[in-house]
Amino acid sequence: MRRGIHIAIALMVLLGVGLAVWGSLNEFPAVDWRWQPVTLALGTLGVATFLVLNAELWRRLLRALGPELAPLPATTIWFVSGLGRFVPTSLLTPMIRTAMAEREGVPKRITVVSVAYEIALSLCGALVVAAYFIVDLPDLQGDWPRFLAIGLPVIGVIILQPGIFHRLTARALERLGRRPVHQALPPGRIFEFLGLYALVYVLAGLSTFALGQSIYPMGADDIVTVLGAFAVGTTIGIVAFVVPAGLVAREAGLAVALSPIMPTAPAVAIAVLSRVVQIAMEVLLATVTQIEVRRRGYPELDTAQRSR
Repeated sequence: MRRGIHIAIALMVLLGVGLAVWGSLNEFPAVDWRWQPVTLALGTLGVATFLVLNAELWRRLLRALGPELAPLPATTIWFVSGLGRFVPTSLLTPMIRTAMAEREGVPKRITVVSVAYEIALSLCGALVVAAYFIVDLPDLQGDWPRFLAIGLPVIGVIILQPGIFHRLTARALERLGRRPVHQALPPGRIFEFLGLYALVYVLAGLSTFALGQSIYPMGADDIVTVLGAFAVGTTIGIVAFVVPAGLVAREAGLAVALSPIMPTAPAVAIAVLSRVVQIAMEVLLATVTQIEVRRRGYPELDTAQRSR
Protein backbone atom coordinates (compact mmCIF):
# COMPACT_ATOMS: atom_id res chain seq x y z
CA MET A 1 0.00 0.00 0.00
CA ARG A 2 2.82 2.39 0.84
CA ARG A 3 4.49 1.70 -2.49
CA GLY A 4 1.18 2.31 -4.24
CA ILE A 5 0.78 5.67 -2.46
CA HIS A 6 4.31 6.68 -3.48
CA ILE A 7 3.59 5.75 -7.11
CA ALA A 8 0.32 7.72 -7.03
CA ILE A 9 2.10 10.80 -5.63
CA ALA A 10 4.84 10.50 -8.26
CA LEU A 11 2.24 10.27 -11.03
CA MET A 12 0.45 13.34 -9.65
CA VAL A 13 3.69 15.31 -9.61
CA LEU A 14 4.64 14.21 -13.13
CA LEU A 15 1.17 15.09 -14.38
CA GLY A 16 1.39 18.50 -12.69
CA VAL A 17 4.80 19.22 -14.21
CA GLY A 18 3.61 18.09 -17.65
CA LEU A 19 0.51 20.27 -17.48
CA ALA A 20 2.62 23.22 -16.32
CA VAL A 21 4.97 22.89 -19.30
CA TRP A 22 2.08 22.37 -21.73
CA GLY A 23 0.16 25.34 -20.35
CA SER A 24 3.23 27.58 -20.46
CA LEU A 25 4.05 26.68 -24.07
CA ASN A 26 0.45 27.31 -25.10
CA GLU A 27 0.72 30.82 -23.67
CA PHE A 28 3.82 31.61 -25.71
CA PRO A 29 2.95 34.49 -28.06
CA ALA A 30 4.22 34.94 -31.61
CA VAL A 31 7.47 36.92 -31.43
CA ASP A 32 10.55 37.36 -33.59
CA TRP A 33 13.37 35.49 -31.88
CA ARG A 34 16.81 37.07 -31.65
CA TRP A 35 18.80 33.93 -30.82
CA GLN A 36 21.63 34.92 -28.48
CA PRO A 37 23.34 31.62 -27.54
CA VAL A 38 25.75 33.16 -25.03
CA THR A 39 23.18 35.13 -23.01
CA LEU A 40 20.71 32.23 -23.29
CA ALA A 41 23.30 29.87 -21.80
CA LEU A 42 24.22 32.38 -19.09
CA GLY A 43 20.55 32.88 -18.22
CA THR A 44 19.96 29.13 -17.98
CA LEU A 45 23.06 28.73 -15.79
CA GLY A 46 21.84 31.62 -13.63
CA VAL A 47 18.43 29.97 -13.14
CA ALA A 48 20.11 26.70 -12.11
CA THR A 49 22.35 28.59 -9.66
CA PHE A 50 19.33 30.44 -8.28
CA LEU A 51 17.59 27.13 -7.56
CA VAL A 52 20.68 25.52 -5.98
CA LEU A 53 21.16 28.56 -3.73
CA ASN A 54 17.53 28.33 -2.61
CA ALA A 55 18.11 24.69 -1.67
CA GLU A 56 21.22 25.65 0.30
CA LEU A 57 19.35 28.44 2.10
CA TRP A 58 16.71 25.94 3.23
CA ARG A 59 19.46 23.62 4.50
CA ARG A 60 20.93 26.50 6.51
CA LEU A 61 17.49 27.41 7.84
CA LEU A 62 17.09 23.82 9.00
CA ARG A 63 20.52 23.92 10.65
CA ALA A 64 19.61 27.17 12.42
CA LEU A 65 16.61 25.36 13.91
CA GLY A 66 18.67 22.39 15.14
CA PRO A 67 19.08 19.44 12.74
CA GLU A 68 21.79 19.42 10.12
CA LEU A 69 21.77 17.62 6.79
CA ALA A 70 24.67 17.06 4.41
CA PRO A 71 24.50 19.34 1.34
CA LEU A 72 23.70 16.66 -1.27
CA PRO A 73 20.83 14.90 0.58
CA ALA A 74 19.38 18.27 1.59
CA THR A 75 19.55 19.54 -1.99
CA THR A 76 17.86 16.36 -3.23
CA ILE A 77 15.07 16.72 -0.68
CA TRP A 78 14.52 20.34 -1.66
CA PHE A 79 14.36 19.67 -5.40
CA VAL A 80 12.24 16.53 -5.24
CA SER A 81 9.76 18.07 -2.80
CA GLY A 82 9.75 21.29 -4.83
CA LEU A 83 8.09 19.46 -7.72
CA GLY A 84 5.04 19.14 -5.47
CA ARG A 85 4.37 22.82 -6.13
CA PHE A 86 2.93 21.85 -9.50
CA VAL A 87 0.00 20.10 -7.83
CA PRO A 88 -2.95 22.39 -6.88
CA THR A 89 -2.56 24.18 -3.50
CA SER A 90 1.16 23.15 -3.46
CA LEU A 91 0.50 21.13 -0.29
CA LEU A 92 2.51 18.20 -1.60
CA THR A 93 5.72 20.20 -1.17
CA PRO A 94 5.72 20.28 2.67
CA MET A 95 4.31 16.73 2.79
CA ILE A 96 7.05 15.28 0.60
CA ARG A 97 9.76 17.32 2.31
CA THR A 98 8.74 16.28 5.83
CA ALA A 99 8.57 12.62 4.78
CA MET A 100 11.97 12.69 3.06
CA ALA A 101 13.63 14.68 5.85
CA GLU A 102 12.20 12.36 8.50
CA ARG A 103 13.98 9.42 6.85
CA GLU A 104 17.19 11.40 7.40
CA GLY A 105 16.42 11.87 11.11
CA VAL A 106 14.78 15.31 11.03
CA PRO A 107 11.57 15.56 13.12
CA LYS A 108 8.51 16.47 11.08
CA ARG A 109 7.62 19.51 13.20
CA ILE A 110 11.06 21.07 12.61
CA THR A 111 10.77 20.53 8.85
CA VAL A 112 7.32 22.15 8.86
CA VAL A 113 8.66 25.20 10.71
CA SER A 114 11.64 25.41 8.34
CA VAL A 115 9.26 25.45 5.36
CA ALA A 116 7.21 28.20 7.03
CA TYR A 117 10.36 30.27 7.57
CA GLU A 118 11.46 29.59 3.99
CA ILE A 119 8.19 30.82 2.48
CA ALA A 120 8.04 33.89 4.73
CA LEU A 121 11.69 34.89 4.18
CA SER A 122 11.48 34.21 0.44
CA LEU A 123 8.40 36.40 0.19
CA CYS A 124 10.03 39.18 2.20
CA GLY A 125 13.19 38.97 0.09
CA ALA A 126 11.11 39.32 -3.08
CA LEU A 127 9.22 42.24 -1.53
CA VAL A 128 12.49 44.06 -0.80
CA VAL A 129 13.54 43.89 -4.46
CA ALA A 130 10.02 44.64 -5.68
CA ALA A 131 9.76 47.68 -3.38
CA TYR A 132 12.94 49.15 -4.85
CA PHE A 133 11.52 48.56 -8.32
CA ILE A 134 8.29 50.39 -7.48
CA VAL A 135 10.07 53.34 -5.86
CA ASP A 136 12.40 53.63 -8.84
CA LEU A 137 9.65 53.53 -11.51
CA PRO A 138 9.95 56.67 -13.71
CA ASP A 139 6.17 56.95 -14.07
CA LEU A 140 5.82 57.25 -10.30
CA GLN A 141 8.54 59.82 -9.73
CA GLY A 142 7.14 62.69 -7.69
CA ASP A 143 4.29 60.57 -6.26
CA TRP A 144 4.91 60.04 -2.56
CA PRO A 145 2.52 57.02 -2.27
CA ARG A 146 5.15 54.93 -4.08
CA PHE A 147 7.13 54.86 -0.83
CA LEU A 148 4.30 52.88 0.76
CA ALA A 149 5.74 49.84 -1.04
CA ILE A 150 8.63 49.93 1.44
CA GLY A 151 6.14 49.23 4.21
CA LEU A 152 5.36 45.71 2.93
CA PRO A 153 8.81 44.16 3.60
CA VAL A 154 8.97 46.11 6.88
CA ILE A 155 5.68 44.53 7.98
CA GLY A 156 7.06 41.15 6.91
CA VAL A 157 10.19 41.61 9.04
CA ILE A 158 8.07 42.57 12.05
CA ILE A 159 5.93 39.43 11.66
CA LEU A 160 9.07 37.28 11.39
CA GLN A 161 10.31 38.38 14.82
CA PRO A 162 10.39 35.52 17.38
CA GLY A 163 7.68 37.07 19.54
CA ILE A 164 5.18 36.84 16.67
CA PHE A 165 6.27 34.24 14.10
CA HIS A 166 7.49 31.68 16.63
CA ARG A 167 4.20 31.91 18.52
CA LEU A 168 2.20 31.50 15.31
CA THR A 169 4.12 28.37 14.30
CA ALA A 170 3.81 26.97 17.85
CA ARG A 171 0.02 27.38 17.78
CA ALA A 172 -0.17 25.81 14.33
CA LEU A 173 1.83 22.80 15.52
CA GLU A 174 -0.36 22.43 18.59
CA ARG A 175 -3.45 22.30 16.38
CA LEU A 176 -1.76 19.57 14.37
CA GLY A 177 -1.16 17.67 17.59
CA ARG A 178 2.61 18.17 17.62
CA ARG A 179 4.97 19.69 20.14
CA PRO A 180 6.24 23.20 19.33
CA VAL A 181 9.81 23.79 18.16
CA HIS A 182 11.77 25.45 20.95
CA GLN A 183 14.41 26.96 18.66
CA ALA A 184 13.49 30.22 16.89
CA LEU A 185 15.49 32.40 14.54
CA PRO A 186 16.89 35.42 16.43
CA PRO A 187 16.51 38.87 14.83
CA GLY A 188 20.10 38.84 13.59
CA ARG A 189 19.64 35.58 11.69
CA ILE A 190 16.34 36.81 10.27
CA PHE A 191 18.02 39.84 8.71
CA GLU A 192 20.87 37.62 7.50
CA PHE A 193 18.52 35.24 5.69
CA LEU A 194 16.42 38.12 4.42
CA GLY A 195 19.47 39.69 2.79
CA LEU A 196 20.51 36.37 1.26
CA TYR A 197 17.04 35.76 -0.21
CA ALA A 198 17.01 39.27 -1.65
CA LEU A 199 20.39 38.58 -3.29
CA VAL A 200 19.22 35.33 -4.89
CA TYR A 201 16.25 37.23 -6.36
CA VAL A 202 18.68 39.73 -7.81
CA LEU A 203 20.49 36.79 -9.42
CA ALA A 204 17.18 35.45 -10.76
CA GLY A 205 16.37 38.87 -12.21
CA LEU A 206 19.76 39.02 -13.93
CA SER A 207 19.11 35.55 -15.35
CA THR A 208 15.75 36.71 -16.68
CA PHE A 209 17.47 39.70 -18.26
CA ALA A 210 19.95 37.36 -20.00
CA LEU A 211 17.21 34.99 -21.19
CA GLY A 212 15.13 37.89 -22.47
CA GLN A 213 17.89 39.07 -24.81
CA SER A 214 16.87 36.30 -27.21
CA ILE A 215 13.38 37.80 -27.45
CA TYR A 216 13.72 41.56 -27.08
CA PRO A 217 16.77 43.89 -27.07
CA MET A 218 17.33 45.37 -23.63
CA GLY A 219 20.06 47.72 -22.49
CA ALA A 220 21.88 48.17 -19.20
CA ASP A 221 19.35 50.84 -18.18
CA ASP A 222 16.64 48.15 -18.19
CA ILE A 223 18.35 45.83 -15.70
CA VAL A 224 16.75 47.38 -12.61
CA THR A 225 13.31 47.08 -14.20
CA VAL A 226 13.84 43.41 -15.02
CA LEU A 227 15.16 42.68 -11.52
CA GLY A 228 12.07 44.26 -9.99
CA ALA A 229 9.76 42.63 -12.53
CA PHE A 230 10.92 39.14 -11.57
CA ALA A 231 10.48 39.95 -7.88
CA VAL A 232 6.98 41.33 -8.51
CA GLY A 233 6.00 38.24 -10.50
CA THR A 234 7.41 35.92 -7.83
CA THR A 235 5.57 37.76 -5.06
CA ILE A 236 2.27 37.36 -6.90
CA GLY A 237 3.08 33.71 -7.58
CA ILE A 238 3.74 33.01 -3.88
CA VAL A 239 0.54 34.74 -2.80
CA ALA A 240 -1.44 32.77 -5.40
CA PHE A 241 -0.42 29.48 -3.74
CA VAL A 242 -3.70 27.75 -4.65
CA VAL A 243 -2.55 27.83 -8.29
CA PRO A 244 0.04 25.11 -9.05
CA ALA A 245 3.47 26.78 -8.67
CA GLY A 246 1.78 30.17 -9.14
CA LEU A 247 1.36 29.45 -12.86
CA VAL A 248 -0.13 32.27 -14.94
CA ALA A 249 -0.15 34.52 -11.84
CA ARG A 250 3.64 34.83 -11.82
CA GLU A 251 3.82 35.19 -15.58
CA ALA A 252 1.11 37.87 -15.58
CA GLY A 253 2.86 39.86 -12.85
CA LEU A 254 6.23 39.59 -14.58
CA ALA A 255 4.79 40.61 -17.96
CA VAL A 256 2.94 43.61 -16.52
CA ALA A 257 6.06 44.76 -14.66
CA LEU A 258 8.07 44.51 -17.89
CA SER A 259 5.53 46.59 -19.83
CA PRO A 260 7.28 49.96 -19.15
CA ILE A 261 10.27 48.88 -21.25
CA MET A 262 8.73 46.68 -23.99
CA PRO A 263 5.49 45.78 -25.79
CA THR A 264 3.11 43.18 -24.36
CA ALA A 265 4.00 40.26 -26.66
CA PRO A 266 7.75 40.09 -25.85
CA ALA A 267 7.01 40.74 -22.15
CA VAL A 268 4.71 37.69 -22.05
CA ALA A 269 7.23 35.67 -24.08
CA ILE A 270 10.04 36.46 -21.62
CA ALA A 271 7.81 35.53 -18.67
CA VAL A 272 6.89 32.20 -20.25
CA LEU A 273 10.48 31.46 -21.32
CA SER A 274 11.67 32.13 -17.77
CA ARG A 275 9.07 29.70 -16.42
CA VAL A 276 9.89 26.94 -18.93
CA VAL A 277 13.63 27.19 -18.24
CA GLN A 278 13.01 27.08 -14.48
CA ILE A 279 10.79 24.00 -14.75
CA ALA A 280 13.37 22.27 -16.93
CA MET A 281 16.15 23.04 -14.44
CA GLU A 282 14.04 21.89 -11.47
CA VAL A 283 13.25 18.54 -13.11
CA LEU A 284 16.85 18.07 -14.27
CA LEU A 285 18.40 18.91 -10.90
CA ALA A 286 15.85 16.80 -9.00
CA THR A 287 16.76 13.84 -11.21
CA VAL A 288 20.52 14.38 -11.12
CA THR A 289 20.75 14.89 -7.35
CA GLN A 290 18.53 11.85 -6.68
CA ILE A 291 20.75 9.67 -8.88
CA GLU A 292 23.88 11.04 -7.23
CA VAL A 293 22.58 10.35 -3.72
CA ARG A 294 21.84 6.75 -4.64
CA ARG A 295 25.18 6.35 -6.41
CA ARG A 296 27.10 7.56 -3.37
CA GLY A 297 24.96 5.43 -1.05
CA TYR A 298 24.62 7.98 1.74
CA PRO A 299 24.25 6.11 5.05
CA GLU A 300 21.33 7.03 7.26
CA LEU A 301 22.58 8.90 10.31
CA ASP A 302 20.68 8.96 13.55
CA THR A 303 19.15 12.12 14.92
CA ALA A 304 21.83 12.62 17.54
CA GLN A 305 24.52 12.74 14.88
CA ARG A 306 22.51 15.24 12.82
CA SER A 307 21.70 17.65 15.66
CA ARG A 308 23.99 20.32 16.97
